[in-house]
Amino acid sequence: MKELISEDVVAWLTARKPQWTDIAVDNLHRLPMGASRETFRFDLSYADAQEGAQAMKVILRRDPPASNVDSDRAHEFAAYQAIYGHGVPVPKMILLEQDAGWFDGAVSLAEDLRGFHNSEYQFQDPAWADKLPHVAREMWTAMGKLAAVPVEDLDLSFTRPATRENTALQELDYWVASLDKHDVGPEPITRAAIRQLRRWQPVAQKLALVHGDFRAGNFLYDDDGNLIAVLDWEMAHCGDPLEDLAWSMTRTFCFGKNDLRSGLALREDAIRIWEEASGLTADPAALAWWELFICVKAQAIWNAAAHVWASGQGREVIHAYAAWWLRNAQDKAMLELMGKL
Repeated sequence: MKELISEDVVAWLTARKPQWTDIAVDNLHRLPMGASRETFRFDLSYADAQEGAQAMKVILRRDPPASNVDSDRAHEFAAYQAIYGHGVPVPKMILLEQDAGWFDGAVSLAEDLRGFHNSEYQFQDPAWADKLPHVAREMWTAMGKLAAVPVEDLDLSFTRPATRENTALQELDYWVASLDKHDVGPEPITRAAIRQLRRWQPVAQKLALVHGDFRAGNFLYDDDGNLIAVLDWEMAHCGDPLEDLAWSMTRTFCFGKNDLRSGLALREDAIRIWEEASGLTADPAALAWWELFICVKAQAIWNAAAHVWASGQGREVIHAYAAWWLRNAQDKAMLELMGKL
C-alpha cells in the first residue's frame, strides 16, 4: 500500500477541514498492533477561526487490501459514534474518509488516549497478580453496562438488523459463510460444531450492541488496572449480549495457559460480574450455545487470516502467525465444549 506520510495527511485534512489553517502533522508512525487494520499515531495541530489554536493526539486507522475481518472504516466509525456517551468509555471519533484515493484505503481519525496499557500479556507478569481481580471487575462490568444499554437509544443503522429470535442463527450463518469463503482445507471438528449448533438456537433475553471482540487486549487500562476505553469495534453489531460474554471466556484467550479467562478471572467469576452489571441472567444452555458458536466464529477469523496469507493478498506476518498459532487451539476448545476431550 501507499506509504503514509505527513505531507499527504496535511493535504487530506486541508481538503476535508477547510475551516482549519496552519495544519501540522508530527511524529507520524505506525503502531505494531492488530491483524485487521493498519493503525497510525501522530500529533496534530491547527488553527480554527472559532476555537483558536488547537493541538491533539490522534489515531488514524486504515483499511488494508485484505483483512481477516469483513468490515470497513465506516462500520467501525459508526459503532464508536453509536455507543459514545452511553456509559461505555470509548475514544471520540473525528473524521471518516471513505475515498480510498487518498491513502489506498479508507481511513478514520479519532482521539488518541495515550499513556495507558492495552497488552493482554502484561497480566501474566507477577507484578500484576494482585491487580487481576480489579481489572476483571472493570472489564466485565463495562461489558455488562454495554449489554444493558437499550438498543432503541442507539443508532444501529450501520449494522444488519436482528431480532431476539433470529440473531443466533443469523450470526451462525454469517460466520459459516465466511468459513466457506476462506476455505483452507478440511475442518472436521468445526463442521461437527456447526451441525450441533444448527440443531437448536437460543432466543436472546434482549438485543444489545454487541462489541464482537470484547476481551483483554482490546481495552485501555491505567497503572491501577482501571478501564479507560474500549477499543476495536470493527465487528460490532446488533445481537445477543451473551455473544460478548462467551467471546471473552473462550479457551483460546486464556493467555497464561491456565483457567483464567482473558487472562483475568475464572469463568464463574466473569459470569457473576457480568450478570451484576448487566442485570441479565447468563442462562447456562444459551451461554453454552454461544461459547461453541464463538469457536466457529473464531475459526472463521483464523482461517480468513490464513487465506489472506496463502493467497498472497496480504503479507502482514500477523496473518500467518494468528493462523498458525490459533487454529489448532480452537479445535481443542471445540472438542472440550462438545465433551470430546
